[in-house]
Amino acid sequence: MLHEDFSVFLADWGQVAIHTGRDGAQRACTVLVDRDLARQGEVATVNVRTALLLVGRHELAEAPRRGDTFYLSGTGETLVVDSLQQTDELEHRVYVA
Repeated sequence: MLHEDFSVFLADWGQVAIHTGRDGAQRACTVLVDRDLARQGEVATVNVRTALLLVGRHELAEAPRRGDTFYLSGTGETLVVDSLQQTDELEHRVYVA
């Protein structure tokens, strides 16, 4: 039930995107993008033009890797994966720029 609720949430609030992996394979998915985050490191906090992208595991089973891209159909913007922030049973969260 939780997986179904999450997919409905993404469908209502997300953006249509095309994920392209390093191998060139493309997959349509729905993503949420949270922009202008402060990234915290071990030495300092740095504010950079970065975003946190969330994609459901029901649409993208394996976690996106550094260098993968997400093309946002609505804006024509391409976001490049920098690093994985978190993966759980519902979603992957990755930093993108």
